[in-house]
Amino acid sequence: MEYLRYLGALIYPEYCPYCSRMIEPLQIACAGCCNEVRRKHLAISGGARGFRCVSSFVYGGKVRRMVLRIKYRECIQHLRQIIGIFADDINKAYGETAFDLITCVPMYGSDENKREYNQSKLLAKELSNHLGIPYLDALKKVKKTKKQHTLTYKERKTNLNGAFELIGKELIKDKNILIVDDIITSGNTLGECCKTLSKGKPKMICCATVASAQGKYPERTII
Repeated sequence: MEYLRYLGALIYPEYCPYCSRMIEPLQIACAGCCNEVRRKHLAISGGARGFRCVSSFVYGGKVRRMVLRIKYRECIQHLRQIIGIFADDINKAYGETAFDLITCVPMYGSDENKREYNQSKLLAKELSNHLGIPYLDALKKVKKTKKQHTLTYKERKTNLNGAFELIGKELIKDKNILIVDDIITSGNTLGECCKTLSKGKPKMICCATVASAQGKYPERTII
């Protein structure tokens, strides 16, 4: 797998996910950013409406730029560069928990068609390959909603009510599920997804995101 990635990088150069400098194949970042980001890196525990969540980075600065490049500029290579750190944090946070499947926060159909991909699904599938845990499309977004980042904390709490629908209820019963997203802020998106997943009576639901901006809402109780 790494050999193929190395060959691909000879044709399509890889870039640092944090500052966009060109880097050598298989590097996860340029030397300067690698030292800076790793020095500041500390897995963060938070909550999503009562469901546990772990994040690898605080959302800001170079991490924010990296997440936005993945989200809007199709810099999908960055997922492969950060997946090792992300997977390690998940393993450390959830210890001996054996997840049966990995899923993601879905996008509304027309929104995904417009962007041409769902970054959270790509992240979840990359994690699935890295950890050897099956990926499943367990949720569908059935209601077009306002963008969460444009709303106040109070508005965020109700904007996604009824927005998601469970797919294949029988496939998640009694399973340990890990749901993945790129960023958690108020926790309402992941919380609503977990609430919907709960209808399938899984054994356990845990959350993981690359970055956390929960500090933006001090009134939010972190658990």
